[in-house]
Amino acid sequence: MDIEQFRRAGYQAIDRICDYYISLRNRPVTSQVEPGYLRKLLPVSAPTVGEDFQLIADDYQKYILPGLTHWQHPSFFAYFPAACTFESILGELYASSTSNPGFNWSVGPACTELEAVVMDWSAQILGLDKSFYNTTKVGGGVIQATACDAALVATVAARSRYIREHPQVPMEKLILYTTTQTHSLGKKAGLILGLKVRALPVTAEDEFALRGETLEVALKEDMHAGLHPFILIATVGTTSSGGVDKLDEIGVNSGPRTVKSHPAVWLHVDAAWAGVALEIVQWGLIHFDASCLWVRHRTHLTNALDVTPEYLRSKRGDDGTAIGYRNWNLNLSRRFRSLKFWFVLRSRGTEGFQKHITDVR
Repeated sequence: MDIEQFRRAGYQAIDRICDYYISLRNRPVTSQVEPGYLRKLLPVSAPTVGEDFQLIADDYQKYILPGLTHWQHPSFFAYFPAACTFESILGELYASSTSNPGFNWSVGPACTELEAVVMDWSAQILGLDKSFYNTTKVGGGVIQATACDAALVATVAARSRYIREHPQVPMEKLILYTTTQTHSLGKKAGLILGLKVRALPVTAEDEFALRGETLEVALKEDMHAGLHPFILIATVGTTSSGGVDKLDEIGVNSGPRTVKSHPAVWLHVDAAWAGVALEIVQWGLIHFDASCLWVRHRTHLTNALDVTPEYLRSKRGDDGTAIGYRNWNLNLSRRFRSLKFWFVLRSRGTEGFQKHITDVR
């Protein structure tokens, strides 16, 4: 495909996307196909000779579109809202066109700096404490792929911090706390990292919220058994029941976010279902994938995740004048997600964002 062919195909793609949204309310919400439908329609192997792109684009309409559940349909009420706006789609298109891996400032200065800016903008809109701003150079925000990635990164950082402060504790003695209502991301983080996971009980009488006394009992039991709780994944609005854990009973609001009675225990707060206004890909007008993670102390992330061989060193990274976001998450290469944030936040403005939240509420 040359540039002019791409231009024509791009025009057609935009037209077809517009037609899709115009016709959306007339489509069934869920796909009507049966499992295995697509394998019956497609060849058993990739073509030996390349095919005309028009045929490929037509086959998308013919074979793929009927196999989609339409999350943007006005009658889609399952799971959670999945934001998508035309500004966000265009931001993704521009970002994809550069194919920039963005693993440090030098390979994509705009990728790094725009992410720092839009995360601060988002923190301001949400009313977060200034300790979470990137401009402090102490705390800051980073765009993760999903909330599961954010929880996993937080768990890795919490484990690293605990082991660094308690070097005598063997890894197998660490234990991660969730509740019986916590999103599956908590258990998955434990599975990936090979950690013990304890789901603390919550009751209907307490509106499925974790209470401070329940946490205290668990802490005493596990510490008496020789275990070391190092992180609690609490929730504001659990997916299964909408439970809001009693953060005022279990956490502190100043300094590093930790469990009140045991400062060595990291407190990670997941928004989950009731946090749709905080989850940028739900009410935030920015489409999947993107998830915001803010921390009060960025060094907890970088101490845990900084791997810098010679070929990744750079002047700006070595002298600390630029953020090295590759050390704030699990991947080396990073998608240019901040561009769609920028497109949406600029085109809607703070007032437009607030109006959207008010209207959908």
